[in-house]
Amino acid sequence: MAPKRVLKVGLDSAAPFPMHSDYNSEKFEGFEVDLLSEIAKHLDFEIHYEVSLWKTILEKLFKGELDLICSAVTVTSSRKHILEFTEPYLHFRLCAVVPAEGALDELKDFKNKTIGVRTATEAERHVHTKFPDNNMFHADTNKELYRKLQAGKIDMLVDDSPIAGGFLQNNSKLKIGMFLPNTDSHYAIAMKKGDLELRKQFNTGLKMLRENGIYDAIYAKWFSEIQF
Repeated sequence: MAPKRVLKVGLDSAAPFPMHSDYNSEKFEGFEVDLLSEIAKHLDFEIHYEVSLWKTILEKLFKGELDLICSAVTVTSSRKHILEFTEPYLHFRLCAVVPAEGALDELKDFKNKTIGVRTATEAERHVHTKFPDNNMFHADTNKELYRKLQAGKIDMLVDDSPIAGGFLQNNSKLKIGMFLPNTDSHYAIAMKKGDLELRKQFNTGLKMLRENGIYDAIYAKWFSEIQF
């Protein structure tokens, strides 16, 4: 029997739960972990995870040192120029997270606020573009970002709504102040440019999971209490 093909999969070391937890924690789990496990089972692949900073795994994939990234990768037109993407597996928006007692009703409320973002993310790019006059705080990890907000060091943070929802599940001191207009986005699995056969195989796997109900079951397991 031929050995299974091993796929090297990049993971963000600043785990974006509930997409996935910290790989080195006691329990490695999450929406993307379940999704990838089911696709790998269907395609008869073996998954080997490699964990690095977000900006590092993007570089590694571009250089061909990884086969794919399944770690809350937002599909963008600029990334499509240098990477291949599967069909999307999750729709979301950007949101602004504020202290629970804070008010945030419209975009003009952002004026003179210090905004926290994660480095090398679409949230960072969006804030740079839409709020160029605001003070910004850049963090490499989600934990640092949310800790700064809770400690009152920044006024708000901008994040992907599923990740914000995951953080806020166990944190009554913070809340989503608003979903940012015109920020509808999608996560998909990213692959090396030109890896069309692998992309085709994964799209077939994703389609099968949607048709047989497994996708819906995984979605309900991880997002039943998260609004995005």
